[in-house]
Amino acid sequence: MAESNGEDQAKPLAPLYLNPRSDQPDEAQNQDRTKQHVDHHLGTKPILCCGFIASLTVLIAFTFIVLSLTVFHLHTPKLTVTSISFIQPFVTVNGKVNTTQNATVAVEISLHNPNQAVFKVQNVTVLFYHDELVVVFGESTRRSENIPAKRTVEMNLTTEIDTRKLLASVPGLMEDFNGIVVLKNRVVVNGKVKMIKIFKKSVELKTDCYVTMIMNNSSKPTFDC
Repeated sequence: MAESNGEDQAKPLAPLYLNPRSDQPDEAQNQDRTKQHVDHHLGTKPILCCGFIASLTVLIAFTFIVLSLTVFHLHTPKLTVTSISFIQPFVTVNGKVNTTQNATVAVEISLHNPNQAVFKVQNVTVLFYHDELVVVFGESTRRSENIPAKRTVEMNLTTEIDTRKLLASVPGLMEDFNGIVVLKNRVVVNGKVKMIKIFKKSVELKTDCYVTMIMNNSSKPTFDC
């Protein structure tokens, strides 16, 4: 019995083998599932990226259209003639008009800029006509005037009426110095409104006024625009 117990104690134990359970996936299955997940993620990312870019493009386009119709919409400035007066009226010599001296006229205008951008006035021209004949001595021109956004600027312009041209266009005026003369005054403003170098608008403003004056009291004419 003692020998038998010794032999039993000296006999080595059988090796243990771990058999995988049928309900647990093996390594190959895990790798396959991981690959499928990565492929799905890589396929979804470009779609999301394209969708984001498309949405952002639509949003930018919509914002641009709204701004172009509201804040960036350029309006035409407004020109108004506020006053016409003679600084130097016609001069008489022995009851007749002195043809060697011209009459000087002052024309006051108002320019209103309704835009959010600066209105750059390039030039302002003042003309006087009688029966479509220009009777000014040259053209009165004022250049380079910037009108800030939402502001109104007053300008004072002067020009000379050519006495010889006026007398030539009105027969009998030399003898009848008490006569009434109606002149047409035209003011032309050229300029440009520009915003952020994208929105630009060239502007030509024009207004006509009819000036009625009595030759022997030409310092106080009346006008209608």
